[in-house]
Amino acid sequence: MKKSLIISALLAGAIAFSATAQDSDSAKSLESGRVDSPHKDFQYPLQMSALNYRNARIYRVIDHPDAYIVLYQRNSHEMAEVTIPKAWYAMDGKKQQKLQFRPIYKGVEPYITVFSRDGNFDHVVLSMPLSRRSSYWTVADSDTKVSDLEKESITLEY
Repeated sequence: MKKSLIISALLAGAIAFSATAQDSDSAKSLESGRVDSPHKDFQYPLQMSALNYRNARIYRVIDHPDAYIVLYQRNSHEMAEVTIPKAWYAMDGKKQQKLQFRPIYKGVEPYITVFSRDGNFDHVVLSMPLSRRSSYWTVADSDTKVSDLEKESITLEY
């Protein structure tokens, strides 16, 4: 009984010591800007991406002749809206396409993703059902006025 207790205590100590040694090695590699790989021949410098993104759940997209009005979830239960000009979806050789649509699988809630590069707006992706028969799509009233059609960027309120 005493032997098995001593042996298990020694094993636990050896495991704890090896885990501590691995943690200190990985901390040193992060400080030096190097990421350790299982193979010592393949070490690459740690690189941070210039591209960042933010997601928000979509409640509804209102289709207007000149823009898409996206109603999305802000905080935990509040709703906010953002206007996205339809001109951003057009692909011409001069400008980058700023609006993209991505179909989602059945059962997945629609969401908006706003990408920024180096802190500046880059593009927006609406991940949602592409069928206009979906309950997430609706058409704007004919007398609805939309402003900010000439804007070059958007930000989501959180």
